[in-house]
Amino acid sequence: MTRQPEEFHPEAARRLFLAVVNQAIFGVLEKNEEAKAAEQWLLSEEFDNYAGLLSCEAEVFGHDQQQAVA
Repeated sequence: MTRQPEEFHPEAARRLFLAVVNQAIFGVLEKNEEAKAAEQWLLSEEFDNYAGLLSCEAEVFGHDQQQAVA
C-alpha cells in the first residue's frame, strides 16, 4: 500500500515543471520525433497557464520576477 503525501509541495511541482520544459526544449533543439508537438506546447496558452500557476516565468525566461513586475 502506498502512502499519500500529507501536503502539496509547490517547490517540487515547480522543479518538475522546469524539468519537463527543459526536456521539451531539448527535443525541439535536437529535432527528435516529438519536436513539433514540444514546440507547439512551448508556444501554447496552456504552457503560459502552467508557468503562471507555478510562478516559473522568471526562471524559464532568465530574468528576476521583481524586474518583470517593475
